Amino acid sequence: MKENAPKKIRFQTLRTLWVPLAIGVVTVAALAAVVGMVWKDYRTAMMDSQTRQMELVVQSTADSIRVLLEEYADRLDSIAEKAQAGKAFRPTVARSDTIRDVWLENSNGEVIYSCYGLSAVCDVPITRTEDISYWQYHSGGEHYLVMKRKAGDETVCLVVDSTVMYQQLISEIHVGRNGYIMIKNDDNLVVMHPEAVQWGIKVVEGRQRIYQGKELDMSSLSELLRAQQEEESGTLDYYSYWWSDPALPRVHKISAFRHLDVGSSFWIVSAVVDYDDFYEPVQQSFVKVVLIFGGVALVLVLFMFQMFRLQERDRRSATEISDLKTLNQTLEELHRSEESLAHGQRLQMMGTLTGGIAHEFNNFLTPITGYADLIMADADPGSEIYDNAMEISEAAQKAQEVVKQISSMSRKNVETVYDAVSVEGLLHQTRKLVETNCPKNVELKEENELSGECVLGNATQLQQVLLNISINAIHAIGAEGGKLTIRGSVVPRSELAALFPEEKISEEWSSYVCLSVTDTGCGMDRETMQHIFEPFFTTKKTGEGTGLGLALADQIIRTHRGRIRAESTIGRGTTFYVYLPVLEQQQEREQLQWGVDSKLRILAADDNNKVLDLLDKDLSALGLSVSTCSRRGELRQLLEQQPFDVLAIDESLMSSSGVDFCMAIRGRYPGMTRIVMTNAPTREIVDARSHGVIDGYVVKPVSASTLLAQIRSSRKE
Repeated sequence: MKENAPKKIRFQTLRTLWVPLAIGVVTVAALAAVVGMVWKDYRTAMMDSQTRQMELVVQSTADSIRVLLEEYADRLDSIAEKAQAGKAFRPTVARSDTIRDVWLENSNGEVIYSCYGLSAVCDVPITRTEDISYWQYHSGGEHYLVMKRKAGDETVCLVVDSTVMYQQLISEIHVGRNGYIMIKNDDNLVVMHPEAVQWGIKVVEGRQRIYQGKELDMSSLSELLRAQQEEESGTLDYYSYWWSDPALPRVHKISAFRHLDVGSSFWIVSAVVDYDDFYEPVQQSFVKVVLIFGGVALVLVLFMFQMFRLQERDRRSATEISDLKTLNQTLEELHRSEESLAHGQRLQMMGTLTGGIAHEFNNFLTPITGYADLIMADADPGSEIYDNAMEISEAAQKAQEVVKQISSMSRKNVETVYDAVSVEGLLHQTRKLVETNCPKNVELKEENELSGECVLGNATQLQQVLLNISINAIHAIGAEGGKLTIRGSVVPRSELAALFPEEKISEEWSSYVCLSVTDTGCGMDRETMQHIFEPFFTTKKTGEGTGLGLALADQIIRTHRGRIRAESTIGRGTTFYVYLPVLEQQQEREQLQWGVDSKLRILAADDNNKVLDLLDKDLSALGLSVSTCSRRGELRQLLEQQPFDVLAIDESLMSSSGVDFCMAIRGRYPGMTRIVMTNAPTREIVDARSHGVIDGYVVKPVSASTLLAQIRSSRKE
């Protein structure tokens, strides 16, 4: 009995420890499972991030090579056209880091002319397209990419130093510790590789010949090549060898690739990196994070456990209250924005349609306005011809304002164009627009106390403000009828400062134009007056207004450095006052005289010949040197043949981006002012000007005065 007592005690002790031990084991197993899942997700996310970076590098490299090949193709096309035009033509080309020579081959493929006497041996054809074939030549340790195009009975060849091209575009790009970037054609022929011995060989067959006698497993590499042929881009891992290492170690690699279209064929741009270059840092960083998190968690878990009971009850109550508040706010915002969303969708559809219409109308208005100005310049001011031309010019200007209003509805117009706006003309035009919406029971009256004052701003936006206020006034008058008066006058700055004592009125302007709209409608009480300029506030019925009109009006007027206020009395009516700073006028023809005195040499490029003819006649009449062209190849040729002070290029020349062309020539002609002629200032054009890619832009329809004004402004900056 005494011998069995210690065994019974030990059994009870183990039995007592079993429950917490089991709980501990289960907890550790659960934590291990959680850590394993987190590690899997973390590894996947980090590896995906690394591979996306590789894909971006490959895409950037492919884009750079594509741009360079297109530039070479343009040069080759230009040389080939000249070769076809002249039987004894001997082409020349400016030598650069990559362009080394230009040849002429006869029908037997023999070089009959070399611009710089460079000789090389044909190695292998790379790619053939409908117009151009690509060949790889070599001379000693140098490799050349030769682009060939037929020109009658002869073949024009542009010789590009592909070794220098690889060094400039690719060799400085580092991926991982041992990674590199290579290029293959659609038949897995190596076009560029960090190892010169591998240029011009097949990826699998060529390497088997080079490394004869060594057992190389190419199965994984062959599967990669098949995938790269079938897919345009992607990332795959495989097993291969480091060809730059004499020992040829077999490693696990990752390849990010992308197809580079070359005519109807393609090249494959591939970035290769060691899998461990990505995996090992991810693993090490995760282990460190787990250790740090585990230590912090161990310290905090005891403290948080004590606080949990007290905070849990408060947290539940606070969560329920917060959810109820959020739900209530969401319902209110949904109710308020319902009509605004439907209105915005209609405006978006209108903007999409009007963007293309405005471009075509501006091309029509450019020669109409320009030739009318030329006729008035040649005719006597009192003659019938002069009067007829004046009528044409005024009608074209009115059409131009209509096009601007249409263009303002397009979302592509991301920058407001400010000009000198005649306030008298603005009042007159607004009255005419109000008349079309004014019922017979409302008497409309215009009172003008102005004498030719102008303001700096956007006529469309200012007209929108006055029109919106006038329409609101008509609604306030209602069916009983009444009177609507639009007035214009000039007030001193002191009057504006007295009306807005809480705001600092700028001292830059001594006088302001006061535009007022007065109605004899129902009026508003004091509480309503305090909220009229707040967004989404409206006194109209559901479906009749969004509450955005006066809020937008206040925003527009403040961007014009002005102020807006209202006075109202119940039963007697309301008056809105709009104050805008008066613009001091410049002398007439100042921009034109500056252009004549500066003796500018201008090159204009547009695919609309009527626009080019107008600019040629208009600028030539001022004594300026003008050259015009309508094709990108002709434009490049003119820039190489003679110097120009100004390049005015259409934003969509031959369906290509004028901004991209200005970016491509930015480094070659640093002293030349680059102006883009556009239908509406898009985000791309505004960003290009802010980053110095272009010096400025003019909005069509363009004339000599508007172009010279922008040139002068750009050259001053």
